[in-house]
Amino acid sequence: MTVSRSVSVVVASSLNRLRQRTSKKALHVGAFFVSAFWLLLSPAAWAQCPLLPGGFDAEVVHVYDGDTVRLKSGQRVRLIGIDTPEIGRDGRPDQPGAREAGRWLERRVKGQQVYILPGVERQDRYGRLLAHLYWRDELIAERMLQQGLGFALAVGANTRLADCLFSAETPARIASEGVWQRAPRAAMEIDKSGFALVSGRISRITQARAGYYIDLDDHLALFLPEALGMDHAQMQVGKRIEARGWVQDRLQRQNRLSHGQQRWLLRITADRHLQAN
Repeated sequence: MTVSRSVSVVVASSLNRLRQRTSKKALHVGAFFVSAFWLLLSPAAWAQCPLLPGGFDAEVVHVYDGDTVRLKSGQRVRLIGIDTPEIGRDGRPDQPGAREAGRWLERRVKGQQVYILPGVERQDRYGRLLAHLYWRDELIAERMLQQGLGFALAVGANTRLADCLFSAETPARIASEGVWQRAPRAAMEIDKSGFALVSGRISRITQARAGYYIDLDDHLALFLPEALGMDHAQMQVGKRIEARGWVQDRLQRQNRLSHGQQRWLLRITADRHLQAN
């Protein structure tokens, strides 16, 4: 009986140690998979924009806002592929998130050596150099989009990295972070000029010589150039769509509106800027 009890104790003790080892191993394995899961959800896991050749090194000496900097050479640079909220000037208030975007960019690049990759279209109407800005091989616009500090854009011929930049804004959009806390706006809410991401139902479609006017909720008109083409299956009256771009006030350019013409107009400049919901 004594031997039997001793053997039972030894066996039980061994089994207990085995369970402990197995449990610890399971915890380590579980922790690994949990870490891997969160890694997949982290902004770094979405990194995919490559470092392209053809640029030059420079030093950033001033940050104007979330998408514009000045180099030591004096050249002002407007970042390609992103639009951040505007800092208020001439008595106008800041747009929500403007200061956060500016501070983030300043902390990252001010006084730093960066890599500047000019766009195919090298200059905007304000004389600024249009370029991608990299810091330590990281595309700055991509990092900012991942954190909800701005919206992705595809303008003119500067679209080489458009696919990866539009993908980069996905984590922040899913999590409703940053600019995505207030976007998209209802088309009916548009009451001023400037960049906007809007959503609404198509109330009318009018074909023009150079493209299509798509009215949203009888309040905002989108202009879709013929060159971009139109998906007639998706673009139908009653369909809900989303669009991004710069809103214009027609009454600033003309004395009055034509019959049925909407005051607010947003011109679609790229396929990515218009999608059906």
